[in-house]
Amino acid sequence: MYTNVAAVTCMQYPGSFGHFRTDAKTFADWGVDYLKVDGCFVGEDVLNKAYIKLGSQLNDTGRPMVYSCSWPYYIQYIHSKVPDFEAISQHCNMWRNYHDVQLYWPALKMIFKHFEDEYEELSRHHGPGKWNDPDMLIFGTDTLTESQSRVQIAVYVMLSAPLLLSCDMTKITAYEKKLLQNLDLMAVGQDPLGVMARPHKLQESVTLWVKRHLPMKGNKFHSYSFAIVNVDSQPHLIYFFPKIYGTDSKDGYTVMDVFSRDFIKNVTFHEPIEVTVPPDDVIMYTFFPL
Repeated sequence: MYTNVAAVTCMQYPGSFGHFRTDAKTFADWGVDYLKVDGCFVGEDVLNKAYIKLGSQLNDTGRPMVYSCSWPYYIQYIHSKVPDFEAISQHCNMWRNYHDVQLYWPALKMIFKHFEDEYEELSRHHGPGKWNDPDMLIFGTDTLTESQSRVQIAVYVMLSAPLLLSCDMTKITAYEKKLLQNLDLMAVGQDPLGVMARPHKLQESVTLWVKRHLPMKGNKFHSYSFAIVNVDSQPHLIYFFPKIYGTDSKDGYTVMDVFSRDFIKNVTFHEPIEVTVPPDDVIMYTFFPL
């Protein structure tokens, strides 16, 4: 379900301003599981109060609902102020902090860059029950090549981002379905630790995303996933040492190619990785401690 904290929605339909208690109860009575709340047509002062008030009313219904806010987006990009992510993460389950995704590849690249640039701030307020939202997967829209689809879902699972679809499900391609049903890929995205992957710029158009997650060996050595993302129109040869980014199990790791779901080799924790990443594509490995 969708609404707005103003009197009307962004498309001029009735909004929830002045009716938070009534609307929250109505949504609960309807069995709503997920509520997206926009922030058009109101000032900064209203945004900073309304999202807290509506969230409180939703909690008072006693029905668990995912509360998806657009609060930080409007503060930062419409009112040119700094969002209070401490408050936002206390009152919302997830929140949009960048522009709407569009049905073209450059828009996705801008979203990736935003999360790279804002990592230090965004990651501090991200975790179980409180998620940064880069907007929906654009599967089922005949927009992306197979490699670009790999990139979008790889970055999103590395970010521990919500995975949402809004499309005619009959138009999901066989390859997109394969990605969505890749349980090893989903396990990285839905890892209970909820860590937001850290980006490392290896070349101008190549970013290494690194995520620590479960399972662990004992209580000491985590698994790690590495997504090497190339958003250039040319292939790039990449060489890096996983040890620099956290791997430390002296018994080594077994390495799985997440997209093929094949275990490709065992490595010591200090061995280098060398890969050629094709244009607009990603290589993604998970290291499981031995």
